[in-house]
Amino acid sequence: MNVGESASRTTLRIEEILDPRWAAWQPFIETSAHLQTVLDDELRATSNMSLPDYHVLLLLAKSPDQRMRMNELSRSMVFSSSRLSYQIDTLAKKGWVSREPVPTDRRGSYAVVLPAGLQALSDAGYIHMRSVKRLFVDSLDAEDGAALAVILRRIASGLEQS
Repeated sequence: MNVGESASRTTLRIEEILDPRWAAWQPFIETSAHLQTVLDDELRATSNMSLPDYHVLLLLAKSPDQRMRMNELSRSMVFSSSRLSYQIDTLAKKGWVSREPVPTDRRGSYAVVLPAGLQALSDAGYIHMRSVKRLFVDSLDAEDGAALAVILRRIASGLEQS
């Protein structure tokens, strides 16, 4: 493939640019990033935890036996294994989680939420959910919410298949 072929493949036609699906892309990215930043800032200010801290604690709290294999947690968080390891170490220093070996797999380990982590999650939960409601839920009517959920699940499914 020569340079001209590469450029023609990435050039959008005017019909594509005017497609309303493309019009959704930039606001989606910007709003998603802004929403996560504001939620993270509010959690840090009120609960001494980051949005990723909250997400890890929530996933662990909802898991059977309040534990997950590190590789499964990494996939759920969309974190590299080193990023997750750092995150778990941070939470362990706060006394919120621990790592335990997987008895049947010498190389595997579990992340386990501790009672203090469950308490921290509970303490942060009300404030966080109030922020999510104010910043996200209240901006949607019921039909918008249902449609957005379908769309995001479709996008997630496509990502999983790729």
